[in-house]
Amino acid sequence: MKQITILYNALLDQEQKKLATQLSSTLKKHNYETKLVPIRSDLDTDRLIKSIHPKTCQLILTVNMAGYNLLSTDAAPSLNHLTVNIVNYINISPEIFDVVFDMRMNFTMSFLFSTKKDADYVTKKHPRLRNVFCAPGIHDFLPVYLNELDWRY
Repeated sequence: MKQITILYNALLDQEQKKLATQLSSTLKKHNYETKLVPIRSDLDTDRLIKSIHPKTCQLILTVNMAGYNLLSTDAAPSLNHLTVNIVNYINISPEIFDVVFDMRMNFTMSFLFSTKKDADYVTKKHPRLRNVFCAPGIHDFLPVYLNELDWRY
């Protein structure tokens, strides 16, 4: 069974945890195992990066870019060092992530936005980002998307 680790920012509001829990429930209905991981600090992200291994976690799903707080020495997100796919679900204004979107991102990362307007904004403003999708019905879209994902990474 495929294991998905869901990251959420525990410092923002309870909506982040609620969304992470809803995504976990949806994934469990489709026979994925999930693990919720709250991110409160760089230390939490560092601990996560050191503990992730493709044999125990095949995918990371972030809620609103949780985990992108920690940068490596080359000023890129530390999550780039992981060899698993990362799907970033974003349902808040993408403008607040412009600085992060301008950083180097791995080819294993996908970006799912809750509105077409937000997905179009990111595609236009950050043309180097690959795998940008609109997923207004995330609970319906996510299982279908994950069935098509290349799980080798």
